[in-house]
Amino acid sequence: MTLTSWQALIASVVAWAISVVSLMPTARCAEPASESDDEQKFKSNLKALVDPTILAPRIWLESEWNRFKDDSNTLEETLGGLWAWRLSVDQEWGVRLKVPFIMHFAGGTVRDSDEQALGDIKLATGTAFRLSDMWRAGGGIELRVPSGTDETLSDNTWRLQEFGGVAWDATPWLTLSPTFEHNHSVAEQSGAKPQHFLELFFPATFLLPNEWAVTLKYETKFDFENENARTHSAKLQVSKHLDELPLAFALSIKKPLENDSEKDFQINFVSTYYLPPK
Repeated sequence: MTLTSWQALIASVVAWAISVVSLMPTARCAEPASESDDEQKFKSNLKALVDPTILAPRIWLESEWNRFKDDSNTLEETLGGLWAWRLSVDQEWGVRLKVPFIMHFAGGTVRDSDEQALGDIKLATGTAFRLSDMWRAGGGIELRVPSGTDETLSDNTWRLQEFGGVAWDATPWLTLSPTFEHNHSVAEQSGAKPQHFLELFFPATFLLPNEWAVTLKYETKFDFENENARTHSAKLQVSKHLDELPLAFALSIKKPLENDSEKDFQINFVSTYYLPPK
């Protein structure tokens, strides 16, 4: 399949998704009487960790450890923030900022060396709609800036990402929230190669008693700059929201499903502080 046909396919899928969303019922249903406001807030905060259709204002620190098969490792510490404002009863608008610091630990590859530097900053904005009591939709755009202070730890590209998704609360304890992220570089520096790829995410979040949640996610990526190569991975995340404080913690492990993948596994730990909504 050529790049042009892939773009046509993406456009068709997005157009179909928009048409389906536009036909969804917008009537609201009453919340269960047995569920308190705090319980609803805790559930919404837990789902927001993987669901871009919920713009819960928050600040977080994410630690990401990548282990590679050449015995090298990277540790990425990212400080992030999401600020959101209500535009109407059923619509919110938000701004997101991510600032990473990357540390690379050399493995067995020749000329590999330890490195540490500021990574590429990401700034995004988007909106989310509540279509009914069970359905939500959202999307936006992100700019990745080649702000890395070490060329080996930076993508060295100005990259745009269009993202979006829908969410369906199938039951009070199960939410399905498929999303897409379409990335393409608009300018390169330091001899970097152009980037153009599409990532699709299919998470299922199970809400458990005592403000716990488990998310199972399948991810796939189409690399249009590498002969449309497709890769797959699976991710398991466990999250906990504290009762006493507006804090949540999430631990996840991600494993590539290809035997020839350069990465062995990825582990993330996220500490999130929720801000009062505006």
